[in-house]
Amino acid sequence: MRIIAVEGLLIRHFADEAVVFDPVSWDAHLLNPAAIAVLELLLDAPRSEHEVIDFLADALRVEEQSHAAAHAHRLIGELRSLGLIRPAECAATNANRRDP
Repeated sequence: MRIIAVEGLLIRHFADEAVVFDPVSWDAHLLNPAAIAVLELLLDAPRSEHEVIDFLADALRVEEQSHAAAHAHRLIGELRSLGLIRPAECAATNANRRDP
């Protein structure tokens, strides 16, 4: 399954963190550097979970790379629960997008 960020998110960077605002739900979230990097990756194009794992592995220090899959699964789950990402198959229908 491929995943993608929902449309219309506004991102403002502050030092190492970023605030993400969803104008549909009016929710705002403060994300750490790893979460914002993954979200920005998913804003560019749909990605598979394996692509996200590879992306994180490249970004992590050598001693942390063996944990890339666990980090990716956790981040994907958190971003999904926040409503910031969804399955890419829903992109055309916008089926998972909430109305205000």
